[in-house]
Parts: sequence; structure tokens; C-alpha cells
Amino acid sequence: MQQNFVCIGAQKAGTTTLAEILSQHSDICIPPIKETKYFLFDADYQKGKSFYDSYFTNFNNQKAVGEFDPDYLLFPFTGQRILDTLGADVKIIVVLRNPADRAYSHYLMTKRKGLEPLDFMAAIKEEANRKSDIKTQKIFAYKERGMYGQQLKQFLNTFKPENFLFLVFEEDFLKNRQATIAKVQEFLQVKEQNLNLDVHSNEAGEAKSESLNEFVRKPNFVKRVLKDILPSKSFRKTVRKMFIKQNMQKVSAPKLENEQRSQLIADYYFDDIKLTEQLINRDLSVWYK
Repeated sequence: MQQNFVCIGAQKAGTTTLAEILSQHSDICIPPIKETKYFLFDADYQKGKSFYDSYFTNFNNQKAVGEFDPDYLLFPFTGQRILDTLGADVKIIVVLRNPADRAYSHYLMTKRKGLEPLDFMAAIKEEANRKSDIKTQKIFAYKERGMYGQQLKQFLNTFKPENFLFLVFEEDFLKNRQATIAKVQEFLQVKEQNLNLDVHSNEAGEAKSESLNEFVRKPNFVKRVLKDILPSKSFRKTVRKMFIKQNMQKVSAPKLENEQRSQLIADYYFDDIKLTEQLINRDLSVWYK
């Protein structure tokens, strides 16, 4: 098996919805667990390519084979691992969203999971002190995940420009979804098919039972025992996601205030947005005008 594409992010920019839409295509293979983390964690990467292949349990000789993992964009060292494993011609999809809105959506998700005790602006200010390890960093990297220019610069130093398809969440995914999905299919070099575009993934929700939510998400004795009984990491992830999904109920997510958005762009993101514009050769003034 030879995987030939990867979507590296960004988180909270529609990558799960995009994966679910593309998974309908008869010639596209996306693993049941769309975020394998294979290129992120040393312990997994050192297990070799056969371990990566084991995630693609639904592979049936499809032409386009790949995964969606927004953590790869946050940690650009994954680019070299992707190159070494999948080769210089791998196709890379990047979906970018207004970094302030992305940060707030990320914060709300972390808050719903019971992992965030701070209010939004306090969490932004405290972020630099929460980098004890990769797992902790990626949970609280509200601001850092939106520094697209800094991250993409490293990927563009690893791969040729023609390897990339850059999409803007607000313009391509929200306003022009049909044309965008057609563009993605062309980029992956598969025959265009009519896919159901009315997919709503990762909608705002809160736990029906906080005790069950805490049990599923945090380490405990029962989970350690189940790890021995269910040695397959991918199967454990599937079971965990099933319990989380069943325990969620839809709620209306609060919106980021315009004043806060403008403040975040001015204080943290403006220079990086200008860098991103240069790197992807696209006007991103929709984020700051």
C-alpha cells in the first residue's frame, strides 16, 4: 500500500467534514480513524510503515489513499517524516481559517471536554506556560495553531509548491463548497463524482453526563485494564469516539465578539497572516479587513 496524500490541517477548519465528504468517493481511501498521529509520536513512527498501513483497514485498491491530521501542521517536524515515508510527490491539502475564530472554536471544544478551567483571553495569555509535552501543547495551543505562516514555511522548505492545495475555510469551504470539492478531487487525480456535501461534523455539543465524559477522557484504572484486553490502538480509539459521540447533545455555540477578534488579529496574528499570504499567494484580507 502506498498512501499518496495527507491533509495537515488546520484544526477547527472543516477538515473532519472534508474527510467525511471525500470518504464517500469510491476511489478515495481515508482510514476509519482519520487522525492516525503516526508521523507525530516517536513511539508510533518507530514502528515503521507496516504499522501506519494497519490503520487503513478499508483499503481496497483505491487510487487516492491518505489521512487527515491537523496536528501535523502544528508540529512541522512531521513534514520530513512524511517525505521520508511517502515520498517527494505526496499531495498535501491545507485548509486555513481565520486564526482568531479558529482559536475560539478550539477553546470552546477544550472547555466542553472539561480540560479548560480558564476564560478565553486568560487561556490565550497562559498558553506559553502549558508546553510541558506534545500532548499538553496540542490541547492548549489556541494561539499557536493559528500561526500558519511560521508552520507552512517549514513545510514549503520540505516539499515543492506544486505538492500543495491551499483552501480558505470561509471562502472555499463555506461559500463555494461544491466547486471546492470538485477542485480537491481534481487535485487527488480521481474522477469527479457527485458527493453529498450536506455533512455537518464536529458540531458544538456538551456532555449529557459529565461523569461519563470525565471517565472516557481521563486516565483511570478501568481504561488501563481495557488497554490490556483491547491491544489494538485503532479499535480503542473507535470505541472511545463512539462513547463520546453517544454522550453528546447539540448546543448553540457562543460567537467570538468582533472586538475580541480584531484585538487578537492585531495583537498576535496580523504579521503572520501577511506572511501566509506571501507563502500561499492568496489574499487573506477577509480575516482582517
